[in-house]
Amino acid sequence: WRVMPTIDPQFESTNPRPGTPNVGGSVQVGGFNVLNFFTTLDTGADNCGPAGNDGCRGADNATEYDRQIDKTVTALLDSGADILGLTELENNADASLAALVNALNAREGAGAFAYIDTGIIHTDVIKAGIIYRTAIVTPVGSFALLDRSVDSRYNDDRNRPTLAQAFDVTANGARFSVAVSHLKSKGSSCEVDGDPNTGDGQGNCNLTRVNAAAALADWIATDPTGSGDPDYLLVGDMNAYFLEDPIEVFRSAGLVDLLAGQANSYSYTFDGQSGTFDYAFATSSLAPQVAGTVEWHINADEAPIRDYNLDFGRDPSLFDGTTPYRASDHDPTLVGLD
Repeated sequence: WRVMPTIDPQFESTNPRPGTPNVGGSVQVGGFNVLNFFTTLDTGADNCGPAGNDGCRGADNATEYDRQIDKTVTALLDSGADILGLTELENNADASLAALVNALNAREGAGAFAYIDTGIIHTDVIKAGIIYRTAIVTPVGSFALLDRSVDSRYNDDRNRPTLAQAFDVTANGARFSVAVSHLKSKGSSCEVDGDPNTGDGQGNCNLTRVNAAAALADWIATDPTGSGDPDYLLVGDMNAYFLEDPIEVFRSAGLVDLLAGQANSYSYTFDGQSGTFDYAFATSSLAPQVAGTVEWHINADEAPIRDYNLDFGRDPSLFDGTTPYRASDHDPTLVGLD
């Protein structure tokens, strides 16, 4: 059977691609899931991770890697962010962060960007990281990590350790800290930890994320970077939807959900349904200084065929590294601060 239109069809664009975001403020911070950015190619060998015995992720060959770093750097630059909190970086000494910073500086000029040198963080194959624009902010003191040794509620066998760093703003000396978190996904079970899928719609490992969120909120309240300033911004991939328990824990602890009240809040699409996984929370002292927040919809709505992968016989010509669209599978969260 065929359906033949009797007149020329009219098409209406109801979800146009966004341009460069405008969140205002004098300093911009972004939370980016960079879709398993690995400098070690995934050849099928188990040679990634701190112990060198985990499976690799990300690009399968040099061509895919070049495509991935090209589009990732385009997205990072187009965001306008001065501080970039990244998740799904390969957990190596510094190669993954150095590769991104070197590529950013190749476009922006020598020394324009730098990274917080954490080295390897615990045992997971991926880690969080922070990149910053050197002319806008300066790191203050040492970075801090939240793991099980700090709070037993934070299961670092499931959740990646949270990374925090204090910064001074070059223009006026204002100080604040950025924390980057990546909580346990719904994709695998935590039943052996006594945290089964209860069938309430929140998926696997909900209690693991709830406990981590409680520990994280309490940790932030202690000023873990030793900044002497209560202004903290928490960004990251929380793997929990907008009304799920872990997000309510953050709100109940007094952290201000900067996406609350936004009509178009989503950052991830799974099985054709969209929802928020990526967030920004501010402490009560920082919240009045927030000029704007946006989930920059450059990824979740885009077809995977436009990312760096060349699997399944994809047409390489569909890729465009000069645009940020489908740099990852998660939309970035961007915050402007005054």
